Amino acid sequence: MSENEFNLKPRIILVRAGSTDLDDQDRIVGALDMPLSSEGEREARAIALDLKDFGIIAIFSAAGLASQQTARQLSRAGEIRVRVDENFVNLNYGLWHGKSRSELKENQPRLYRQWQDNPDSICPPDGEPIEAARERVRVVLKKILRKHKTGAIAIVAPDPLLSILRSELEGTEVRDLLDLRCDENGWCDVDWAASSAF
Repeated sequence: MSENEFNLKPRIILVRAGSTDLDDQDRIVGALDMPLSSEGEREARAIALDLKDFGIIAIFSAAGLASQQTARQLSRAGEIRVRVDENFVNLNYGLWHGKSRSELKENQPRLYRQWQDNPDSICPPDGEPIEAARERVRVVLKKILRKHKTGAIAIVAPDPLLSILRSELEGTEVRDLLDLRCDENGWCDVDWAASSAF
């Protein structure tokens, strides 16, 4: 294999799903399946406009409504097929779903602080451990990267799933899953190693 062949890899653009009504209220959405709010629709249109000249050849979406609605905006009226993986769902926050961050901080300060500082060490009550979400992310990434060796690929997901995706691709730790956003503009071009586990 030549050095040029070894260095070929797709360009991965992670896109944060537009916000939902619960996001707009600073409440935890997690695995709840919510549609985009009017603000989320505006965000999705702005992201699609930002990325229109990126030469995206494939779009993969998490299974939630907000992710799929955001992905449809990117698809240029169906010009690019959106692939949805039903196993690619956001983190299950269990009893924390729908609660505001300030409510959690006030009612469970120690647990909340530990969750911020070391999310891998905490599982929300009746929720799922981070490692379970990481495993789902790895499975999806392996499928995507087996299928696409070059070109620009958009992956649409809500936070914290998007942050977990980014940490898996970059080989970094995830911090404060309740307060992470991909970037101010709602998307990021990920610098990942083609020689990584993927």
